[in-house]
Amino acid sequence: MRYSEVLLYTICLSMSALGCAKTELPSNKSQFISLLNSKVGNYQVVAGTADNCTSGALTWLDKNNPDLGFKLGNSIMFNALHNGTQTNKVANFCLVTTKYKYTTQSITMSLRHTRCENDSDNLNTSQTLRFIADSRLHYSVENSDNVCQFELQR
Repeated sequence: MRYSEVLLYTICLSMSALGCAKTELPSNKSQFISLLNSKVGNYQVVAGTADNCTSGALTWLDKNNPDLGFKLGNSIMFNALHNGTQTNKVANFCLVTTKYKYTTQSITMSLRHTRCENDSDNLNTSQTLRFIADSRLHYSVENSDNVCQFELQR
């Protein structure tokens, strides 16, 4: 009997922890724009050693046209926001494909250069900006040691 009580208690505790966990759900561009509007400001680096881990402002490229994108400092940029996937041919260069994934707490931009005239220009990478608390954000580039954490300065 004692074993079943411990098991029941463990299951209840696990279920309540899962219920309280903050869930990251799919979102869309307009919801992300609202989220970013609530997070703009000056951010200080609190962790990270990559070159683009520099303090700066999280701001829209043009506050009247959020579709143009946003930047954090001078090194981190998410431009030409759109829904889904877009591919453009850049003359004398490559096919450039961008794909945005929005969630309730983050944005991921996948960037792919294919059919480049110079094979060394072919590229497949992604970068993610995640809001991890009211005043903190985390930036990372896939398959690299490029990871930064920032805190909003009030």
